[in-house]
Amino acid sequence: MAGATKVNGTAVIAGTGNGPTTYVCSVATGTVTVDAACTEIQNEGGLIVGVEGTADGSIILVQGGGTPAVSGVTVEATITQNP
Repeated sequence: MAGATKVNGTAVIAGTGNGPTTYVCSVATGTVTVDAACTEIQNEGGLIVGVEGTADGSIILVQGGGTPAVSGVTVEATITQNP
């Protein structure tokens, strides 16, 4: 989801072109399953745009909604849209 964007054709700036904010989250499957984490994030208003796997430490990419607040889910990075 994250990409490099040229601004005015000269500079490369980290960001995302898919929405205002993307959250990169890891899942501790000893606390919550990836499926249950995705369901709860969707219930909070987030859109799941990518899932890396189902094992401990798997990554979920989330857009929209607020910062995910699910037990067993850690926001590893927040990527904000370029202006």
